[in-house]
Amino acid sequence: MHKFIFISIMCCVFHCADSYATSNPCGELDNAYGPFDYTNPEHFREKLPVVERFHFTSNVENLISGQSGKIIGDLNYTLRAFPNHHRALLAVSKYERQQLQKSRDNKQIYQPEKTTMGWPNTAECYFDRAIRWRPNDPAVRLIHGVHLHLTGKLQQAIEQYKIAEKMQPNVADLQYNLGLLYFDMKQYALAKQHAKKAYQLGYPLPGLRKKLASVGQWP
Repeated sequence: MHKFIFISIMCCVFHCADSYATSNPCGELDNAYGPFDYTNPEHFREKLPVVERFHFTSNVENLISGQSGKIIGDLNYTLRAFPNHHRALLAVSKYERQQLQKSRDNKQIYQPEKTTMGWPNTAECYFDRAIRWRPNDPAVRLIHGVHLHLTGKLQQAIEQYKIAEKMQPNVADLQYNLGLLYFDMKQYALAKQHAKKAYQLGYPLPGLRKKLASVGQWP
């Protein structure tokens, strides 16, 4: 089982036209509180503490318990206020994967709840909203790529990683996760190429290197 690591990275923020339609099945972005930009220092300093104190606590982030109700309710509040909240996107991805596994274990079909606004409470909706809000936030693209990889959507994961790479090519986490993805696709030459770059950039864990060595592709 892979261990995906996401280390906080400094993101360049570009304000550009929304490439998505204004009417969307994952809901409009207008919100009573926000939306605010997770990569905007002013929003991060002045608006985020309110959200994290009352909704995105450590228990919510670690999927232990909700703060104001259900865990998914607090994640929903957080990601409506800050659609590109990097840690909350990681948490909602993990939450959904846990719920999917529970459904499989119980031999049931996973049925995500709907939000009070009427759109589906799914990780893909939160990524859709994050990308509409800040399409040029490379961390959102990286986290989305990891989510797609972990849920078996490998080609879509490559697309998100490649978008992130165009914005910020020299990020060790991105290069490492690209290497893992290509390894899973048995494209070992590409996996080795990205692994070398990740380690040159200082990636600390040896997992990918060991995987490549196990198939005779390292050093």
